[in-house]
Amino acid sequence: MTWWQGEDGSPRDLVVVLTALPLEADAVRRLMRNVERRVHPSGTVFSVGELPGVRTKVVLGITGDGTKEAAVITERAIETFRPAAVLLVGVAGALKDSVALGDVVVAKRVHCYSGGKETADTFKSRPRTWDAAHRLLMLTYDLDVDWPGEPPRVHHKPIASGDTLLASRRGPLAAMLDERFEDAVAIEMEGAGVAIGAHLRETNALAIRGISDRADERKQAADAGGSQERAAANAAAFAVALIAAYAATLKKVKKAKPVPGHPGGEILAARLGGSVTSLCFGPGRTLLAAALSGPIRRWRLDDGEELPPIHTATWMPPRYGVRVAASPGGGPIVVRDGYRLRALRPDEPDHPPVELGSVTYPGELYFASSASYALLSWATIFRLRSTATGADLLSFTAVAASISADESTLAVAKGLVSGGRHVQVYRLRPGQDPVPTGPPIELHQAAGMALQIALSPDGAMLGGMTARWAGVFDVERGVPIMPRSGGGDLWSQFFPEAMSLVCTPRGRLLHMSKGRVLQLDVNSRDDAPFLPGGGGYRRLVMSPDGLLATGDAAGWVRVRPWQD
Repeated sequence: MTWWQGEDGSPRDLVVVLTALPLEADAVRRLMRNVERRVHPSGTVFSVGELPGVRTKVVLGITGDGTKEAAVITERAIETFRPAAVLLVGVAGALKDSVALGDVVVAKRVHCYSGGKETADTFKSRPRTWDAAHRLLMLTYDLDVDWPGEPPRVHHKPIASGDTLLASRRGPLAAMLDERFEDAVAIEMEGAGVAIGAHLRETNALAIRGISDRADERKQAADAGGSQERAAANAAAFAVALIAAYAATLKKVKKAKPVPGHPGGEILAARLGGSVTSLCFGPGRTLLAAALSGPIRRWRLDDGEELPPIHTATWMPPRYGVRVAASPGGGPIVVRDGYRLRALRPDEPDHPPVELGSVTYPGELYFASSASYALLSWATIFRLRSTATGADLLSFTAVAASISADESTLAVAKGLVSGGRHVQVYRLRPGQDPVPTGPPIELHQAAGMALQIALSPDGAMLGGMTARWAGVFDVERGVPIMPRSGGGDLWSQFFPEAMSLVCTPRGRLLHMSKGRVLQLDVNSRDDAPFLPGGGGYRRLVMSPDGLLATGDAAGWVRVRPWQD
């Protein structure tokens, strides 16, 4: 267990409180107990403590001024602590005369007013708006708050947020806000950034602002008179009361730990003459496997009968061995035959092989195949080729790539400088050029190198793993549906062939690390092995109908049904 985990290994019911100014943070910190410092690897300092009478931990951080800084710190805090909610607490300027100094504004909506298009004649707004998290907002209507002084009024109204400090009611910004954001009663500089960061991490968020000035020429005088301290103290008191109420609702919900998938009994076990170097499911419900040397062996999975092997020449160093790739949906089998790459139909002797190119040392170290496509690579250069003609359909530089079993989707981890964190998804249609689906999926700003990516059999989900992050994305929407901090190991980072990755039909992520086969556990940074045999596994693949095949260093090939 680590400090952020409960007894069952799940994350604690943390609440992150973010402020822009040290003055605002001090108002919250004075209400906390048993405070400890936690320093993020980037240098960001967080204070972790408790509130009197509340078991929920509170993480306090300072974002600094501005939306961009707030968005970065928000996502960083969520990725590190995985909180139940994020609160932005601090001061703001009033835009309406009905809101007095010291009052508290609970932001029903946050308007980001700064987006737009400027023409020669006018400025056309392109605003963005985020609604408050319903669960949090509802609790704010009936709170028992221990105010530090005379109770202020509490307003449940929208606020405006942007990177401009408003200190005049007669300027163009004030006029624009009055015209286009008439419902906003306060203005500040961080709410939009926190809303963006929480939205990207699918986390409940709410902004709580104490009014310290009227956003006009009297701002400096109000600040000098102590209005900021009073406003910050009122906002902090309200936030603490909300955290206590929110924690009470969390205790009433019994968290059911997700039931992991598991393998069934073996339906095939066979031994090759050496460490398994290639393993794939092939046409006609077959399994193909190859070792460092010798033929490519095949088995029919319905009855376990071994089919005639495929003999190929090999001149490669022993580390690379024989290579084979195939598709369960049919089509040819792609093999490395000496200096050549070929697409063969071994059960159709009258069908001539298709030449996919020659091999140069150290050769095509990786390739995947579907019925219509062969995905080949040499170092970081990838080529998508037609198995029917051998023609190049797409060439790209990438860290990793994957084709879905139904050959509908190609995913490419591009951006060598950024470590392959930008995954471009293409739609595949036989006989047509691959078509990008939209902007790349961003694995994570601090994900590290994309060691492996894997598409689910239908191409609807994308699994990814780095040395610091692991998770599954919804391909259509480009959003994470199962993220978790903590990924593979450094050996896998520098030697990707040491790790295989599988995204199951229902979006579970299976991976290999140091020869062990593990299943992603979103509630823990340590994934537990679920197959026997210690650390000897070398290959891991799954068929669209849920069969899990493994190959190990001792040459054993085993197939088990997978229960998702």
